[in-house]
Amino acid sequence: MPPILDPLKALLSSFITHCSPHKNLPPTTCETHITYLKTMAHRHGFAESVATGRPIAADGSPLPWYTYPAIEYLSQMDATGLRIFEYGCGNSSLFWARKGAHVWSVEHSPEWHSQLHTQSSHLKSLLLRQEKKSYTQAICEHDEMFDIVIIDGVWRNECCHEALKRITPDGLILLDNSDWYTDAAEILRASRYFQIDFNGFGPINNYCWTTSIFLPLASPFTKRIRTPLPICGIPACKGEMW
Repeated sequence: MPPILDPLKALLSSFITHCSPHKNLPPTTCETHITYLKTMAHRHGFAESVATGRPIAADGSPLPWYTYPAIEYLSQMDATGLRIFEYGCGNSSLFWARKGAHVWSVEHSPEWHSQLHTQSSHLKSLLLRQEKKSYTQAICEHDEMFDIVIIDGVWRNECCHEALKRITPDGLILLDNSDWYTDAAEILRASRYFQIDFNGFGPINNYCWTTSIFLPLASPFTKRIRTPLPICGIPACKGEMW
C-alpha cells in the first residue's frame, strides 16, 4: 500500500469492523472502501491531518476538529463580521478568523493555549482559565452578545448554561461530540433549540462522531429528537472535566 494510504489503514479497519455484519468482506468491497477513503484523504486532507496531528485541509489551511459533513456545511457560511465565542481554542479559531469572523476564545490547558497564542493575532481575545467557574463564565467577561457560541472544550454542561445567557436571539450554538455529551445536548433542546446533527468521519480520528448545531426554533419535532448514534462511532467515558 502506498505511503499516502498508511494513515487510512486504521480507518478502513474500523470501518469494516463497525459497519459490516460480515467479518470477511469480498475484495471488491474492500477496494470500494479504499477508493472512497483515498478520495477523502486527498480532498479533505485526512492523511495530512493524521501525519501532523492537527486538523488541516489538503492545502494545509486550518480546519475545525468537527466532522467533515459539519465542516463542509459551515464552510459555505459567510462569517464576515460574526461574533463568535469558543469554549476550547484550536484550529477552529483560526478557521473562523480566516472567514472574517471576530473570535473570542477560552482554553483550560496552558500548553495548548501557549501553542495557539503565537498564531492568535487575528483573534479578538484568547483567555487561559484553568478553574471550572472562571472557564465556564469566561463568556461573561466580554461586553458582547454572540452570534455563534462553540462548545468544544471541558465542562460542557455548564458551558451550555452560560452560552444561553450570551447568545443573540437568532444565534447558533455548536456542540461537538454531541453523541457523547448527550446531557449537554438535552440542556440546549430543553431551552427550545432545535438540534441538527452532522455524523461522520473527521480529521485525525479513525472513528465517526457527531457535530451538532442548535438553532433557536420552537418546533414540535424537538421532543422527538433522540441521541445521535453515528455509524462507526465509539462510546465515551465521562471524566472529571466532562
